[in-house]
Amino acid sequence: ACGRVAAAGLEPVAPGLVASPGQCRGCGEAAGLRAMGFSEEQAWRLVGLQPRLGPQRREAAAAQLLLLGLSAEAALGLLERSPALLRMPTERLRERAEELRRLGLDGGR
Repeated sequence: ACGRVAAAGLEPVAPGLVASPGQCRGCGEAAGLRAMGFSEEQAWRLVGLQPRLGPQRREAAAAQLLLLGLSAEAALGLLERSPALLRMPTERLRERAEELRRLGLDGGR
């Protein structure tokens, strides 16, 4: 694993898995989360949540919360307090987010 994964206190998911040449799987996921608007530190905190789940679950949950208008920090805080959201099937999470938007509860307004 690369030094960033070790510095974040994470264990590699599996030896040899890489997101792209020269990049570990955790680094690739963190880069994707940064592209969504999370800071470097926030991205690594998200990567560390529920490490046995695939990165798609973390990214899908984060994306739905961001689409509701939550800030990156609020979305991260919610996922840290309610890790069950990460285990929820992506389609169910999407449905719940759509219902909140229909009710006018997007963005905490």
